[in-house]
Amino acid sequence: MPFRIVAVLAVILFSISLCAQQPVSETGTPLNLQTLVDAQFGAGFSVDPKFKALSADFDSDGAEDMAIVAIAKNPLANSIDKKFKVVDPYDGYFGFGDTKITTKFSNFGDGTSHCVLIIHDWNSSNPKAKFVIVNLPFEKLELGKTPYKKKSVVGLSAQEGGGLNAMVFFDGKKYRWEPSEFSQDFDQLKAQ
Repeated sequence: MPFRIVAVLAVILFSISLCAQQPVSETGTPLNLQTLVDAQFGAGFSVDPKFKALSADFDSDGAEDMAIVAIAKNPLANSIDKKFKVVDPYDGYFGFGDTKITTKFSNFGDGTSHCVLIIHDWNSSNPKAKFVIVNLPFEKLELGKTPYKKKSVVGLSAQEGGGLNAMVFFDGKKYRWEPSEFSQDFDQLKAQ
């Protein structure tokens, strides 16, 4: 008898933890990220299962936004049809963010590369804006906060293997990349 109770509790806890890791739609059901990506960005993007989807209010409008790590060969392909903007805040920080050129800079050797897909107001039937961030160097991506114009904004903490960390955040018009020196400094910023 106690074994059955333990087994039922284990199944319930596993189900709860599984649902907690997946974004939930307006109806309360777990969301299939690949279906969302196909609908919003087209079939040229594959969700990278090594990274979890991150949701927060990136544009400070009160609606939940979502960031999804995906793999793509040609991020520009469906940008007009699916109405999203391809941006390169990393190379833009260094003065050269022309995505028609920089989308060819970084790849896995097979013509594909990581992209971060961002949907502003993702739970809406008509999202406010959609962005594809290319050439962002990271091994780990998580939510963080950074000071910007005398307020704290939510963004993505991009952590590289060599200890360099950066923050990618929306400044009201575009996504910006700002470096941070080392991980302990970055952790202090996130705690604020």
